[in-house]
Amino acid sequence: MLKFEEIKKLDFRNIEVLDGSFFARSNLLLICYELLGKILLTNTKEGLSGGGVISEVEGYFGSIDLASHAYKNKRTKRNEALYHSGGRLYVHTCRGHVMLNIVANTENIPQGILIRGIVPLVGIDLIEKRRGFVKEAELTNGPGKLTKALGITMQYNMFKVCKDKSDFLAKLPAIIMIDAGTKIDQNNIKKTPRIGINYAKAWAKEPLRFLVTYSNTLTQQGLNNFEQLKLTI
Repeated sequence: MLKFEEIKKLDFRNIEVLDGSFFARSNLLLICYELLGKILLTNTKEGLSGGGVISEVEGYFGSIDLASHAYKNKRTKRNEALYHSGGRLYVHTCRGHVMLNIVANTENIPQGILIRGIVPLVGIDLIEKRRGFVKEAELTNGPGKLTKALGITMQYNMFKVCKDKSDFLAKLPAIIMIDAGTKIDQNNIKKTPRIGINYAKAWAKEPLRFLVTYSNTLTQQGLNNFEQLKLTI
């Protein structure tokens, strides 16, 4: 497991950081696909708070999507982040749980991607402490679970994903997303309807949930070894 001091020594020169330009593209489904396998890391007052490989996401198409908080271009103080350019965080609560979304597309096109699951790699001890006594497979396999595990609160709403390592280390709290070379075969990506949106009529049946079918075995395949993820310490 990497400690905060070791993150400071990471060589990011050969690692792509997913900044606003990655998320500001118009193809929402492509962004969803490409997020799978990327690494999400959080930095809080507790140090490197935790992180892992993104294994499940859901796409929301904004004004035309009955399941979206911005359906019919509804704009409120709560969902204001959705109307900013891609790469901003939209954090809200649902049934008492904190939900982490990344805004997609350009300004005033309120699309977003809900991060539903990760495979934890960093800060496992802290993740387990936050989640309590649960099975390893249950630590971060749901949107409310992963935010609790990573210490993500409503304070993160409207933040931007960090653009580089110095940006990530300078801010508290902060989130960075990186491409460390993890490749997910398209045959191992499953599409299903989104979860918990039965009210959304035809949109409830759209296959806008994307998940890695073998995510429960990712750690067994050595993805907890950062050398295999091409991160150089």
